[in-house]
Amino acid sequence: MRKIFMLIIIILSVSIGIYGNSFKNNENFDIIMSENVLDEESKFLDINSATKEEMTGAGITLRLARMIVEYREETGGFENLNELKRIKGIGLATYEKLKGKFLIKTEIEKKPLYINEANDQLLQYYGFDKKDIKNIRKYLNKNGKISNNLDLMEVLSEKDYKKYKTIIKYDKF
Repeated sequence: MRKIFMLIIIILSVSIGIYGNSFKNNENFDIIMSENVLDEESKFLDINSATKEEMTGAGITLRLARMIVEYREETGGFENLNELKRIKGIGLATYEKLKGKFLIKTEIEKKPLYINEANDQLLQYYGFDKKDIKNIRKYLNKNGKISNNLDLMEVLSEKDYKKYKTIIKYDKF
């Protein structure tokens, strides 16, 4: 390894000695940066702040850009990129393509979920599966509303209850 290092030093020294004079006469140099030299993060968009125009400029369809922005507006943003799969129309193949275009720079705080007013799409945005949504609808149809955490515990599994109890609200005041 030491021999290789010494060889590189010698080659560089000789190169500078031979070509050094030609550089002195040329005062202006153009710096060319290729994409692989740029900061790795610069090729990704922040999913929590990118505009529709920035997304479409990065090759994302306008339809997908609108859906991503709508999700952000409804929920407060993305805590992780896996949440893209919660958006109807984004399957595994589309998710794989999108995750190569985004990162999360901007920390967000999820908006509260007013469970008694939420439609099925909003419940899905927050991560509820079809079974949970069906149970919520069934409870609401029977009882009119979910009033408190005890009611919520009747509807959700213990695991889901722990996951959602801090963001679910029952009434807007």
